[in-house]
Amino acid sequence: MEPTVLVTAIGTAASTAIISQLKATGGYYIIGGDIFKKNQIATSKDVDEFYTFPSAVEDLEAYIDFAAAFCKEHSVNYYFATIDEEVVNLSKNREKFEAIGVSLCIPNHSLVMTCHYKDTFSDWILDNIPEIYIKRFRELDEITDKDFPVFMKPIEGRASLGCRKIEGRETLEELKAEGLYAADFVIQQYVEGEIITVDLIRNAKNGHTGQVQRVEELRNPSGCGTAVMIIDEMKLTGICNRLMKKLDLNGVVNAEFFRNGDDYRMIEINPRFSAGTSFSYAAGCGTALAALDIAAGRDFVLGEPAIGMHLAKRYETYRLD
Repeated sequence: MEPTVLVTAIGTAASTAIISQLKATGGYYIIGGDIFKKNQIATSKDVDEFYTFPSAVEDLEAYIDFAAAFCKEHSVNYYFATIDEEVVNLSKNREKFEAIGVSLCIPNHSLVMTCHYKDTFSDWILDNIPEIYIKRFRELDEITDKDFPVFMKPIEGRASLGCRKIEGRETLEELKAEGLYAADFVIQQYVEGEIITVDLIRNAKNGHTGQVQRVEELRNPSGCGTAVMIIDEMKLTGICNRLMKKLDLNGVVNAEFFRNGDDYRMIEINPRFSAGTSFSYAAGCGTALAALDIAAGRDFVLGEPAIGMHLAKRYETYRLD
């Protein structure tokens, strides 16, 4: 009997890529969930069953109760989540799902809690790999005129929502008057450079690691790469291996960096699959299957990325009825 896999938020690019990988094997019964209706989600055509789910971010406790009951009723074996808040909530309640035989295809709880909160992660980078740290201003009064521009992002955020560049003192004062508090945001030195994103894979049981590096040549306003080139840089590989080991990664996550020459600065680690997951898959690496194997307690086979490959996304239209 085929294992049953639940994938939620299937209207997202990350979940669509996960479903594509699972479906290509022909070895899984795939259930898809989303807050929108079946005929509003193109990826609904790729799953064996589709269900409209409640919001994963509004009532966290109620969502866990719903998801656990759903998994039990539908005999779900594996569960992929790609929304930040849902990943955090599931991570906190992993034992509840394990008790009913569900393996969560998300990273280890300690990593999720460190990386999801941008202030915690900034401190962690400073303490553990300071050479890739971006200077942070803990109080607004610390920012001097020579520090501008600076960059602000919410402590809990996704898809670049609430992020903005602050050009000078006048703008900062306007934001303060509107109620900006340093405690709600990470405010950092403004850094520019090529954006490099890396899918990181690690089995914590045996230390087996893998990674897929890509330069984002085009990116949309939501922070999603739309055109990339697959690379393999030794210095970056070393940095990523250190990150995975120090965070004791067990699963698949996505790291983002600025690159200037051979200097790298850490933007963030998303403790989930990224919107660019399809790039890794197209380049020859089965990240979703690797995550499933790790969740099942098995080792993974990633595949070798096609170095130098250029990849780009486009929108397509499907008839759903």
